[in-house]
Amino acid sequence: MASFQRASLPENFYDKTSAMLLVQPEPQYLYGMMWLAAMGASLSPPTNFDGPGRPVFNDAGAAYTTAEKDRLMISNPMVSQIIAAAVDFNALPGNTIRINRPLYANTTYTQASRLVASGSTISTVGITVGSEQQNLTLFRFGGPYDSANSRVAPYSIEQFDANMGVHKASAIHGTHLKRDCHRFIDAVQVTLLDLASTAVYPEGMSAVNDATAVGSFPFTYEQMSRTEQLMDDAFLPTFPDGFRALVLTPTQCKQLKDDPQFQRYAEFHPEFNALFPQYLKSCGKFHIFKNSTLTVTNNSSSVAIQYGHAIAPGALLGGMGRPLRVVAASDDNYGETVKVVWLGDLAFGLADNRFVLSVRSSA
Repeated sequence: MASFQRASLPENFYDKTSAMLLVQPEPQYLYGMMWLAAMGASLSPPTNFDGPGRPVFNDAGAAYTTAEKDRLMISNPMVSQIIAAAVDFNALPGNTIRINRPLYANTTYTQASRLVASGSTISTVGITVGSEQQNLTLFRFGGPYDSANSRVAPYSIEQFDANMGVHKASAIHGTHLKRDCHRFIDAVQVTLLDLASTAVYPEGMSAVNDATAVGSFPFTYEQMSRTEQLMDDAFLPTFPDGFRALVLTPTQCKQLKDDPQFQRYAEFHPEFNALFPQYLKSCGKFHIFKNSTLTVTNNSSSVAIQYGHAIAPGALLGGMGRPLRVVAASDDNYGETVKVVWLGDLAFGLADNRFVLSVRSSA
């Protein structure tokens, strides 16, 4: 062995960390960005950790990536229209706003039933009109999350270490806080849409455990067309261009592209793709999008069941009290150890579960 090399004299060598950053592939968090766009909300991480009355926090180092840089992003007002109401709460967490919706009575509509004959007496006994209500309750949410102890917990930054890092500590932690917040909001929307009352399965499948082998029940044009019919029969609204949104997993998108009927009828709009990088094609009354944060779970036969969504505008509710923000703990060891979390007073809910169908299929 040579007398002068890293193995024989490790004390004479050190590793250098480059200020360059590699790309970390990230989903676009379609539903999270949709909710934030509808609410006009954003989380603005601090550019430093200086606190009032506290020592200056020396934050040295190179710039860091942003939470959005590595994502596929969208920019179109259509997505925010999925939120039926964006409520600005002037209230504290725990308060509820009730939103009314008319409830129409379907009675008898024949000529004979509505005829008021000459000389007949019209009833003077009144009947009532109907109404429904949806509740939207404000709660305080925060992050990041400590999985080891099952609780919201802060990022902790030492003053000494922040002054000697390759990248700025405020930028590093700001990016992680923003990504955590966006992923949380996206996951909440996915869960709400999964809870829609009606599930639409491929032909021959009526429950998730019916799929006993991979490829047994793929997503097809027939299932998509049947979903469109169900939404038309329910008089569900469309976006201004006459379409609704069909959001599918990557597996469902591949299966659909392989379907000969879909290939025959689908249309691609390049100008639409420029606004929605995850846009696939348009077919029937659906604009079709790929979303890699949708639910995929194994059934009893270990077959991955895909949970897509067919969505009409006005399916969801959103509300916000105090806006999203990054806050520091008062316990900072005399300014030497800064602890930060994100907080927001937010409300999430379904406006009407009839406005979304859960389109399910097997891998």
